[in-house]
Amino acid sequence: MRKAVKFLVIAAIFSFAAINVNAQKAVKLGHFNSKDLIQRMPDYEQAQNTLKDYVEQLRGDMESMQKEVERLSTEYQAKKDQLSDLLKQTKEKEIQDAYNRLQTFQANSQQEVAAKEAELTEAIYNKVKAAAESVAKAGKYDYIFESNGILWYAGDSDDITSLIEKELGLKK
Repeated sequence: MRKAVKFLVIAAIFSFAAINVNAQKAVKLGHFNSKDLIQRMPDYEQAQNTLKDYVEQLRGDMESMQKEVERLSTEYQAKKDQLSDLLKQTKEKEIQDAYNRLQTFQANSQQEVAAKEAELTEAIYNKVKAAAESVAKAGKYDYIFESNGILWYAGDSDDITSLIEKELGLKK
């Protein structure tokens, strides 16, 4: 029993000593501006061009749908007086359905553009994250922050933008 108590006391002393040593370790911080890096990456320009083409395609589809609604409305207005009540109702429903499809398409387009942008930029963000992680490990950084992020106070830290640029193969 005495040996067990003695062992626990010694273990506790070593634990407190280890905590004290760890508490005195200096924390190494770094920061960089990911927005600037990302905008300078060739992948980003390619993603923006792809997104622009996608938006233009959606815009073209939307214009076609709008023209269809206008065409149906114009035809209906021109023949309205010659149509039976049943045919009028059918044509009005056809116009309303086309208009509803256009409205739904417009609403869904915004979500689709956001999803496409997220899809296109995910690989870019992953590259930057991997480069930051590589630089952090090589430079033995404990934390790396976004230089324009929400950090209300920080002591001096190293700007590691140039190291991440090098890791990504970017030139200034």
